[in-house]
Amino acid sequence: MMRYRWLGNTGLRVSEVGFGAWAIGGAWWGPQDDSDSRLALHQALDLGCNFIDTAWVYGNGHSEKLIGSVLKERGERPVIATKVPPQNWQWDNPPGTPLAEAFPPGWVEAKTGESLRHLGVDCVDVLQLHTWHSDWNAQAGPLLDAVSRLKRDGKIRAFGISLRDKGPEEANDLIRWRQVDSLQIFFNLFYQDPLWKVFPLARQYGVGVIARVPLAFGALSGKFTLKTRFYGDDHRRNLYTGEGLTTTLKKVDQLKFFAARGMSLAEAAVKWTLAYPEVSTSIPGIRNPRQARLNCEAGEGSPLARGAVQKAEKLYRANFGLPIRRVATEEGVPAVLLSGVRAAVAPEKKTAQKPIKKGRRKTALKVKKAAKKTKHRKKRK
Repeated sequence: MMRYRWLGNTGLRVSEVGFGAWAIGGAWWGPQDDSDSRLALHQALDLGCNFIDTAWVYGNGHSEKLIGSVLKERGERPVIATKVPPQNWQWDNPPGTPLAEAFPPGWVEAKTGESLRHLGVDCVDVLQLHTWHSDWNAQAGPLLDAVSRLKRDGKIRAFGISLRDKGPEEANDLIRWRQVDSLQIFFNLFYQDPLWKVFPLARQYGVGVIARVPLAFGALSGKFTLKTRFYGDDHRRNLYTGEGLTTTLKKVDQLKFFAARGMSLAEAAVKWTLAYPEVSTSIPGIRNPRQARLNCEAGEGSPLARGAVQKAEKLYRANFGLPIRRVATEEGVPAVLLSGVRAAVAPEKKTAQKPIKKGRRKTALKVKKAAKKTKHRKKRK
């Protein structure tokens, strides 16, 4: 039976396993049949999944429309989260890019309206921005005013940000300022940085965490081999190939201890993300009924033993026993392969201290003595 958790302080109770709806949009994952997508949604909802995560850009509204049609057929209302794409269509904005160039208030409000029409609902439960940059925290005033208007008008219930794969801490200021209700974070056995970069703060301020890509784009399904290939518009064709695929399979090999606990690697991978109470829901991508059934099983049964959870943490910190590769910069290194690299850090320049001249040294001593006398006088009073 599916278990449920609170999505931070939003008042929304969500299934531990959600439905990641990127692939059913029909882009960047290879061929996808709409009939499979519909059956997958029905299967997941039948199994108690009540959280669906989609985005306007998943097929330019196609994923949202599929979800809307299935919900209309069923006459039920699960928790729906969607995302507003950046107006400049850049998901990795370079430093110095103004927030107004990516998410001007009018754009956010207009795209929210489009998503509502696609989904066939009057209110979306969680509206998320589809990327973020730490530079934007201090520029967020006008955007947050627009979010407040959307909440006031009943068009959204909660506001969140879907953070960049290697930028889980980029909205930490918004957490401290209590301006964000949830964060969608890249988090899996191959990328565990959020454990220390975000989770303590999210726990302190009651921000919900949505764990994205718990199966590392399928690598943690345990199905990949050296012969695995991706074609067409499947974005994994440039990720899991050559050295990237070889390294990934070596890491997977180190995780086979989960099999001794009577579960598949895929189930263990999703359960591992749920071993942390900061995570409200984990959203593996689902594109057919079989995947819906297998992934939803991770939200049932016994949780992972603490020993297995800690063993996986130690493996990550030790790069799964593999050599560390030195690189000039982390730029271009995918998050799922980040544990195996160390970026070069420029040595700090030491500023030579100028010797204090005799006259200045005397002045400094006088100032110190005067400060001590003042301190003693205050104590006497």
